[in-house]
Amino acid sequence: MTDEDLSKYIERYGDRLAIKAFCQQKSAALQRPGAKSSLMERVRAKLQGHRDKIFAGNMTGRNVGNKHASKETRRMEMGWLNFSDGNYHQVRAKHGGGTRHLCVQKTVTMEELLETGKDLFFSNGHSTKGPVDDFVFDIRDFSHKIVPPGCTVNELYEQTKIKMLRIYLCTQKKDEDSPKDVVLSDTSSDFEPSEDRPVKTRRKQRRAVRRHIRKYARKTGGDQLDPKSSDSDSSPRVLMENRGQGGESSDQSRPHSELNYIEILHSSPPDDAGNNLHQPTSSHGVEDDCLILAFSEEAEQLDDDSNPHLAQAINASLEDFEIQFGPHSGDDGASLDSTLPWNPETPNTYQHSTLSEGAGSSNNNQVFQTQPVKDIRYVTVRRINVVQDLIAVFMDPEVLSTELKMDLKNEKAYDSDGVSREVYSAFWELFLEQCEGEEERVPRLQPEFTQEHWKAVGRIWLKGYQDHGIIPIHLSPASVLACCQGVSSVDEELLMMSFNRFISEPERMAVDKALQNNMDDTTEEDLLDLFSRMGSHSLPSKDNLQASLLTMAHKVLIQEPKFIIDCFHSIIHNVVPSLTEKDNIMKLYESKKPTNRKVAQTIKPASDSLDPQQQSALNHLLRYVRSADQIKLEKFLRFCTGSTVLCKEKIEVTFNRLSGLSRRLVAHTCGAVLELPCTYRSYPEFRAELDNILSGDCYTMDIL
Repeated sequence: MTDEDLSKYIERYGDRLAIKAFCQQKSAALQRPGAKSSLMERVRAKLQGHRDKIFAGNMTGRNVGNKHASKETRRMEMGWLNFSDGNYHQVRAKHGGGTRHLCVQKTVTMEELLETGKDLFFSNGHSTKGPVDDFVFDIRDFSHKIVPPGCTVNELYEQTKIKMLRIYLCTQKKDEDSPKDVVLSDTSSDFEPSEDRPVKTRRKQRRAVRRHIRKYARKTGGDQLDPKSSDSDSSPRVLMENRGQGGESSDQSRPHSELNYIEILHSSPPDDAGNNLHQPTSSHGVEDDCLILAFSEEAEQLDDDSNPHLAQAINASLEDFEIQFGPHSGDDGASLDSTLPWNPETPNTYQHSTLSEGAGSSNNNQVFQTQPVKDIRYVTVRRINVVQDLIAVFMDPEVLSTELKMDLKNEKAYDSDGVSREVYSAFWELFLEQCEGEEERVPRLQPEFTQEHWKAVGRIWLKGYQDHGIIPIHLSPASVLACCQGVSSVDEELLMMSFNRFISEPERMAVDKALQNNMDDTTEEDLLDLFSRMGSHSLPSKDNLQASLLTMAHKVLIQEPKFIIDCFHSIIHNVVPSLTEKDNIMKLYESKKPTNRKVAQTIKPASDSLDPQQQSALNHLLRYVRSADQIKLEKFLRFCTGSTVLCKEKIEVTFNRLSGLSRRLVAHTCGAVLELPCTYRSYPEFRAELDNILSGDCYTMDIL
């Protein structure tokens, strides 16, 4: 249509130009291909380009695009295994070991890496295990097999086909014998028994027995067990003692307090199953048979010729079993059925189940001679009434010369020091609640307590310290020093220090401000309340304030409990030689007081090699201990050891994989062992469970 024809319909020229431009744009858009077709074309182009790249890659080689294939170096890890006690143990980072990350050339040999490991773990030729010249070195792979010195890193990668190579620098003292079979501590066998573990040699067995005997002799004090150290295959014999003459009296008729026990334990071999003279009555069966030999202090030594049956029953080879002293605690209660009393009248009845017929005629030259130990006294106390029950036991002065075995009524536990520590801790907890003071407390006179009652409390303090190292650290050290060495031994410095901890925190702040001449109305009111409670009705002048406070401290710490101090003094005086001076008592209090750092240092895992879950659980436990306040820290220590003070050098941590409702922390107070689940997903989850456990007023003994 021309412009003239269009003018008939549209009069204005500008409108006609706009319509023409619009029509031209529409026609151009219709001539272009559609959006759908253009999209398909782009997809086809990409697919074709991808095929071209694949084809080109197959033609150029398989290593194109692999950056590690073109590098000349490889990454790897190096650890440190040190040989000690017959096994290899991985050295942790805090002892100078840990895992080191290296980036080395592919052509580096193991011999060169050996020198690198010496530079890493033996800085300047020294380490925590000793100087470098004292060790023999080799390199082992991740499976703990020795790697040849000429093997390169690239060859080891090609052989193992693992993503990250890990090797170990293994060290061993030059004067130690090389092990034929090596048990490595970073395997799973640290926590579970394995049938693949090698059997100890005879020499190591005899050494282990001698260590057990020396440890028992140190623990009992008066006992001296003299094992004749020899590498021969002869079997030691035990000389037993029996009260009376001619074996007329029976051990079963004696009270428990007159018996001492030595357990001889071993596993019954399968071929001797039919020769057992004693079968356990429990339906669960027992893994270990044991023979308990009881003897008394005042008996005479049995002669080998006069009682050949005794020699035959006792003369057992150390090469076949181990000797343990004290109670044998197994995984179940059925093992109690295999505990037999020794009766000299019928020695053939209670022979050990696995003794061979010729055991009695073996070498009789080696002898263990035992001397009598303290009489054992069994005591049962009620937890809710522990103060009265324990005082009633210690009313007898002879209790200090006996060995106490505690038992909590209606609770399942065997006392191997753990129950005794719990009883002493429960006693002092309830007893201190009846004393005067805040942070440090002083006993107060009670109408129902006579002189004998206070002497009994002094015996409890002395017996707990002598047997288990337990003292009530919240009892004022000024009063304790007066009990040990008399009232005149307490100086003004110790008196004021104890008095500051005796009063409350606001009163302590008021006293400090008054001594600094910085008194205000609030401080003056607090001081007036303090002096009124102590028996004074007016404030002293600034010049006489120090002397008045000293007089007040002497009154509440020394004068008021003077009768109690005298009763304690008659029991404790000169009994403990180490508590003769003020410095010794303050050092004792400082060593027994638990702190976050001290408790964290006592926590040790049963093995140095931990998997990630176990390490995470251990980190949660250490974090909890380091962030706990004083009250929670004492509760945790009592949960693990039975005592609120530091009386064990180590809290051993083992791991389990309990989960769900069965997951819980289990403490064995006798050995200070804590079973820690390693299935916690976060620290708040762990903290909530442990807070719930420690929030209880007491912890029931429910494990035999």
